Amino acid sequence: MKYHRLKYRLCMQHSFDGRIENKHHHLIEIEIVARQIAEDFMEFASMDSILEKVFAPYQYQYLNEFSEFGGDTSIEHLGEVFYLKVKDALEKQHWKFARFEISETPLRIYAIVEETF
Repeated sequence: MKYHRLKYRLCMQHSFDGRIENKHHHLIEIEIVARQIAEDFMEFASMDSILEKVFAPYQYQYLNEFSEFGGDTSIEHLGEVFYLKVKDALEKQHWKFARFEISETPLRIYAIVEETF
């Protein structure tokens, strides 16, 4: 089976206590693995375009202000929220979601796996 694997970097701000005066910056790395469902060949650009639309509203933003996070901007909760958004967007465009990883450092990774490869 053939998979596409794409990394995306999201520059964001958050605070653990919800107080804007305690906000700080992170460079979050998100890795998505998916395979094509359609018979026609799709390039990375197709997957990249989908992910750009999902993540663009959050780039360089203070995430505590977004209602979808409910004030919880831990890496695990961000992972859960972004995973659902990514999976939905990819599957609408004929991609089968396989794996989602989000990390704030190379040593701290939160992963969701639906399909092993």
